[in-house]
Parts: sequence; structure tokens; C-alpha cells
Amino acid sequence: MDRYAVFVPKLLPRKECFVPDASISCKGCGEALAIRLVYKALGSAPMHKGTWKIPFKQPVPELKGADKDEAAMPALLRLPKEDKQVLSICFDNEARTGKNISTEFWRKRMPAVAVAEGVSYVATASPGYPFDLIAKVKKACSAPGDAYLHILCPCPVGWAFDPSLSVQVGKLAVDSNLFPLYEVIHGTCFINIALAKPRPVTDYLRLQKRCQHLSDTDLAEIQKQSALEYSRLSASSKQGEKAHERH
Repeated sequence: MDRYAVFVPKLLPRKECFVPDASISCKGCGEALAIRLVYKALGSAPMHKGTWKIPFKQPVPELKGADKDEAAMPALLRLPKEDKQVLSICFDNEARTGKNISTEFWRKRMPAVAVAEGVSYVATASPGYPFDLIAKVKKACSAPGDAYLHILCPCPVGWAFDPSLSVQVGKLAVDSNLFPLYEVIHGTCFINIALAKPRPVTDYLRLQKRCQHLSDTDLAEIQKQSALEYSRLSASSKQGEKAHERH
């Protein structure tokens, strides 16, 4: 267990702003945890005040049949900002199954699309790093222009892991560089969590029964592609930091 995990609930804002009509999420639902953290952040942000009720759909069960590649689309929350701008938050539970699963872990393109579309603030987050997530929600609220936040939401049902491991799985996704945490501010990239010694991707993937069919060759390829993607992100971040320093 992370040595700080026991203190996290005491350090987070106590006020609960996420009040669903009923408790319909599964045990250990990463999406429910992410939504809860987002609304804690919104509760202290200048954009919104008070308590909100939002629709929350029960996770789609694992699909049967190898010919079905998508179980559901990620949940998307859109919140209005000033001057007709919008904060879009994607709660990505990777609701996919089928033969392409080995490539879905490192093909995270939506943030890149948002950057290409000129969104002024783009960031990734994980409930495994709750303080980073909350800080980014607040930044997204105050950033001028449209903002986009992409949150990885571990799903015990779809990913097939012990519900008690949801936070750990979310953290391992980051620590293995399969889901790096970064933000792009007006086109400048900054990596938020940079580890000197990333965890092997197997530490993350082997906790999930949905990955049991992956061979050693598959895992080696995922490790290779993950390192390649991260090196590109790191290079972009270094260039952005140098440009930021010049200004």
C-alpha cells in the first residue's frame, strides 16, 4: 500500500458535491471516484457553487463475443464557463474488449486531438493521483478559453480486477508510463509526474484479468510502444519548457 494512502481522505476537501439520486455504481468504481473528486474540486472553484446532481449510468457489463470491440463510449461531462467557453471532461473507463486490446493501452489520442483543435488547456488525470486531478480541474475552470480534461477511470467489472485495487490500478497506469500525467497550456506541454524509474507495464497489466490472453511478445511490444510514446511526450515537454523560459 502507498504509505500516504491512509492520509488522502483526511487531506481532501470534506464537502461532498457529487450527490447521485441512487448508489448505482459497482464496488470500487473508478469512474464514480473520479466524478466525486471532480465535483469536490468544482465545489471550491469560482465557476460553480453549491451541490449538483448529475446522471450516472451503471457500468456496462463485459460484452460476450470476440467480434465486439466496443462495450460503451466514455462518459463526457460538459460544463459552461464564462464567455461561452466550455470545460469538457472525459471519464475514460476504456470500455473496450476484443482483439485490439493490446494496442488500446498506449493509443490515447483524444488529448492530442484537443490540442490540435486549439483548446487552450488540455490535461490528463487519474484518481490514483487525486491531488493532481483536483488541481487540474481548478486550472481548467480558471483557464481562459475552452478546456479539456481526460481522466482514466479503472473499471473493476470491465477490466476484471479486485475492486479494492481501483486506486492502485489507476496509480500503476501512471507509474508505468502507460497513462502519463501532463498538461498542455496554450500549446506548451508540461509533464506533471516524471518518474526516474517507471514501473514495468506488466505490474499494471497483470492485475487485470482482461489482459490474461496477452503473450510475453505482446507485453514486450506494449512496453516498447509505451517507451516510444513517452519519449515523444518528454521531448515535446522539454521543448515547451525551454520556450516558456525564453518568454
